[in-house]
Amino acid sequence: MMNYYNYFTEIEEHFVRRRGKHLLISPMDWSLIAAWRDTGIPLQVAIRGIDIAMDGFHARQQSNSKVNSLCYCHDSVMTEYASHLESRVGESSEPLKAPDGGETGPEKEEEPAGAASLEYIRERMDEIKALSAKQCLESTIEGTGRVLARLDEVCRSLEKGEHIDAEALERDLTIIDEILVTELRKSISPEQMLEWEKEAKKKLKVYRKRLPKETYERIRGNFMRDKIHRSFNIGELSIFRL
Repeated sequence: MMNYYNYFTEIEEHFVRRRGKHLLISPMDWSLIAAWRDTGIPLQVAIRGIDIAMDGFHARQQSNSKVNSLCYCHDSVMTEYASHLESRVGESSEPLKAPDGGETGPEKEEEPAGAASLEYIRERMDEIKALSAKQCLESTIEGTGRVLARLDEVCRSLEKGEHIDAEALERDLTIIDEILVTELRKSISPEQMLEWEKEAKKKLKVYRKRLPKETYERIRGNFMRDKIHRSFNIGELSIFRL
C-alpha cells in the first residue's frame, strides 16, 4: 500500500507525465489531491480518473495545448470513484486473511524518515522563535509560545525513535499550523488581507468553475495560509514540505 506521502507524489508524477509538461503541480493542486485522499479515493482510482480525463483531452485537441491544472481531471476522478464504490456494494468491510493469519488488505502506513521530520520541525521552530523575538509580534507571543510548546512535544516523540504514523503526524502538524496562522494573521493589516483575497479570486478562477464549493473553499484557504507563511518567512508545518 502507498504510504501517506506517496499518495501525493504518485499522483503528481503521473499527472506531469500525462500532460507532457515537466513542471511540478501547484500548491493548489496539492490541496486538491489532499481533498481526494480525505474523501477516501484510492490511489489507483485517482490514477484511472486522470487517465480518462487526459485521454479525452488529447483525443479532442488538434493543437499543442496543454492541461495546466489537475483540476481538469476532478470530474473524471469523482466519476471513477462513484463507480468504484458501486462495484463494492455488498462486499464485506472486514479485511481478508492471508494464509499466515495476517491481513491481505491495506498494510500499516510506512513512516516518513524520523530524522528528516525532526530536523524539518526544528527548523520551523527556529523560524518561529526568531520571529517571536521581534517587537512587531508582541501581540502574538503568547500564541506562538503555545505553538512552540506543541512542536516541542512532537519533537520529543520523534526523538524516541518509535513507529511514526504519518497520518497522525500530519494531522497534529495541521492543527498546530492552523494555530500558528491564526496568531500570525493578527499582525497583518485588513488591507493586505483584502489584497490577497482579490489575488486568490483571480488565480483560483479555474478551480471555482470546476470544483464543488467545499473543495474550492479549502483550496482558497490553503492559498491564504501560504501567503501568511511567506509573509513571515516561516515554512508550512507539513511533512509534505520535507
